[in-house]
Amino acid sequence: MTSRHTSFLLLIVVGVTIYDDGVTANPVHFKPLQNGRMLATEVPRSKTALPMLTKSNRPSCNGGQKDPPSRVDTTQRVANLREQMKKATLAAYIIPSGDEHQSEQVAAPDERLKYISGFSGSAGRAIVTMTQQALFTDGRYFLQAEDELDCNWILMKDGEAFDPNELEWLGMTLLPRSRVGADPKLIGAETWLTVSNLLQYYGLEVVEVEENLVDLIWKTDGRPDYVSDPIFIHELKYAGKSWQDKVEEVRNIMKQYKVDMLILTALDEIAWLLNLRGNDIPYNPVFRSYVTVTLNELNLFVSTTKIRNNVREHFAAGSVKISEYNNFWAHLATVTGIVVIPEASSYAVYSKIKTASRFIEPSPVILMKAQKNEVEIKGMKNAHVKDAVALCDFLSFMETEIALGKPWTELSASRELSRYRAMQEGAMGDSFATISGFGPNGAVIHYEPSLETDANLTSSSIYLLDSGGQYLDGTTDVTRTIHYGEPTPLMIETYTRVLMGHIDLATAVFPKEILDSRVDILARKPLYEIGLDYNHGTGHGIGMFLGVHEAPTNIRTKGTGSPFQPGYFFSVEPGYYQDHEFGIRLENIMMVIEKDTKYSTKPMFAFEPVTLVPFEAKLIDTILLNKMQCDWLNGYHEKVLNVVGKELLTQNRKEGYNWLETKTKQLHCSAPGTLTISLLLLLVTLYISTIHQRY
Repeated sequence: MTSRHTSFLLLIVVGVTIYDDGVTANPVHFKPLQNGRMLATEVPRSKTALPMLTKSNRPSCNGGQKDPPSRVDTTQRVANLREQMKKATLAAYIIPSGDEHQSEQVAAPDERLKYISGFSGSAGRAIVTMTQQALFTDGRYFLQAEDELDCNWILMKDGEAFDPNELEWLGMTLLPRSRVGADPKLIGAETWLTVSNLLQYYGLEVVEVEENLVDLIWKTDGRPDYVSDPIFIHELKYAGKSWQDKVEEVRNIMKQYKVDMLILTALDEIAWLLNLRGNDIPYNPVFRSYVTVTLNELNLFVSTTKIRNNVREHFAAGSVKISEYNNFWAHLATVTGIVVIPEASSYAVYSKIKTASRFIEPSPVILMKAQKNEVEIKGMKNAHVKDAVALCDFLSFMETEIALGKPWTELSASRELSRYRAMQEGAMGDSFATISGFGPNGAVIHYEPSLETDANLTSSSIYLLDSGGQYLDGTTDVTRTIHYGEPTPLMIETYTRVLMGHIDLATAVFPKEILDSRVDILARKPLYEIGLDYNHGTGHGIGMFLGVHEAPTNIRTKGTGSPFQPGYFFSVEPGYYQDHEFGIRLENIMMVIEKDTKYSTKPMFAFEPVTLVPFEAKLIDTILLNKMQCDWLNGYHEKVLNVVGKELLTQNRKEGYNWLETKTKQLHCSAPGTLTISLLLLLVTLYISTIHQRY
């Protein structure tokens, strides 16, 4: 599953802080946030320097075209929102995609952006004025947003030279002294402060709207309830470290930096710290909660109906106080001393803490969670073997079915793959909605099939399959691209170059000081050589029975980056997308390891592939591969056969094993250098033969 490929300016106005938006991975330390401190002070472009974009920038809205089947008409919803804006005397209202924990994936009742705009992507921001409405999103979602937004919406594309950012668009749309409203629980603290500061350039005021305006209109229009599933314990045999030991480590950091309290708002951090899991957000085993940690007490704010006796017993050995979820806000009003507010916290949290008490820094739990312990490493590897068994057996089955002309669609294939995963030990469901895209749908980077868009799988084009599973011992994320017929030369060349980039990054060896953003170029180079690229990041961190996207690792061309550490798990997933024709992406999960080199004078890192699923030989032009790439591919396939093949036989999946044997046959590559030498030897041989015939 692809990561975001975004700019720093987007961070300023995004309204949510997401796993891959540059969470700093410096050594954990705390420092005071001075009142009014800003992320940036650069002045937005002036109105005269900006293009005026309108609905006409939408290719599918220029008349005479049939609406895409996934398009949602939100005209009445926006009209209802404007009525609420009028009552609040607002000229504009901002609707981000995240929830009050700044989560990337959210629960159904928190899908406010989807409700008001129809856009279902995981990253975007809507701004509604009294006369216009615009949606801002990144390159993963350009095609998807074009299809889903009705033609009243302006689509703003992050990073595009002629599209203004949110601040600029507000400045060119509104009159001075206009009021811009937003829910302070949904906007990150530093983002809020920066937006407020920069909008002053246009004479605009940012206003806190305590009661969310979308919620006001949605509550009478079928807004779903939050789920009530109980929280469950993630056992020590999977976690590798007790929650007491984790909390003690946090407290030691707090003592070192002389702080009195740490507030935790990120759901994956809370779940990991307490060795608990839940079902509040689809595909993410987390639960809605807040935590405060002091030197002698831990407060957990959660819906107490979710707490069973075994969870209370889980906390019996420590000083833990469990309170209702909404009591968190009253608790903040009583806080004294020096309080660490993580960067990802909302402005609502930040503003409740007295100015003299505020310290804002990345949560120390981010790095603790990212660096897996020995038990977690073993579990992650084991989960990926089980996942590979399920995926290989499924791919074997599908290849036979399509060859026989059986009817399969994107949705039915996705459901069947979920069924194969569910048969594995410790399976807990999918880790995200499967991206099952055939032909043109595969060019939509984060495509999710629906009843309206569901395409038949045939031998006529490429099938992109990006999927993952949750297991008690790990989380997986893998993408493979398949063709059940005869691929075109363009498909073969682009697939091969994507694979070359994947291998080049997978085989990197580098000093430990190198930041993750610096290695991105290795994956893009083979595509750059022919003038091609892809509009998303190359890799993201991944959790251990947690989120499929995890801070701090974020491999992308832009941003400051963060260092790797041994035990980090992350994806490598270059791709290529031919708009409206096909998509290619090849994704493995890697683990960072220490590497001994011939002349080691300082610590060096390398990567170990954890995903074990073969690549598609019919899409590989071996002439393009160099010797290193060919050797790596053959070595990788040999490992896949040995490890996954053994488990397939153990589970009596003989058809899957036979398929795997075929797919992992050694490739005979004619690398350019090797080819040149071979031709030279042939010419010399022919010359000698000619001489002998003469004499």
